[in-house]
Amino acid sequence: METNAALLELCPEPLDLGVPGQSSRHGRARPAPLAAAPPPAHDHPDVPATPVPVFVVPIGPAPSRGAGEALSPDGCLGLNGHSRATLDGASRSWLQARLPDRVSAAMAAAPHWELYGTRGLLVVACGDDARRMGFSVESVRPTSSPHTPCEVLTAQESRTAAGRPSAERERLITRFWVRKDAALQAVGSGLSIAPERVEAGFPADRGTVTVPGPYGTEVPVYVRNFTFSPAYEFAVAVPEPLALTPSFAYSVR
Repeated sequence: METNAALLELCPEPLDLGVPGQSSRHGRARPAPLAAAPPPAHDHPDVPATPVPVFVVPIGPAPSRGAGEALSPDGCLGLNGHSRATLDGASRSWLQARLPDRVSAAMAAAPHWELYGTRGLLVVACGDDARRMGFSVESVRPTSSPHTPCEVLTAQESRTAAGRPSAERERLITRFWVRKDAALQAVGSGLSIAPERVEAGFPADRGTVTVPGPYGTEVPVYVRNFTFSPAYEFAVAVPEPLALTPSFAYSVR
């Protein structure tokens, strides 16, 4: 799968590393920990950030034998938005048996975990602190017409996207969307707030967006984009002034 090839360069260790009783599987690479995202240090330089384990797991095509029992690339879409609480015991066991051992062990030990998926990629955020963060991942499709609807953009974001070459436009629109989606999740509002009310067109890979709150208030949310493959856009959001930061591990099969 093309997206798996794009991730291979980032993964020098297997996710089974350090799991007692687990032997390395042939063909599995070792995970490269990504530097954790800094907290909003410009506001709180003396506050240490609490790391939240986040696993990025690409899911390739199932082998022909037993394909019906494997987690498929399209199956990741169906898991998007689920958590430990929303899957029954049988579904949790089925999923964990099909993920790398280190991911399964972390999920089994965590009191809470959340799943975010797009075609061919599953993101697992573990621990109670994941409840206070927002995550969003989308695949970027190299098409002439945007896959992500432009209706989610503000007027300024639309003008910015319109000024880009067609090859860049879909990625930029997708980037704006995952920022908004992650920020709305971080404050617990989801799509009860129209995405076009959130301005997320900041030019750098991180910034603060304001999400409309009750009674005319505004909630500041720190959002950062992470790039682990040209095929995807991924954003993590934390309401300010919480000092939480993702601690990543990558995986390949």
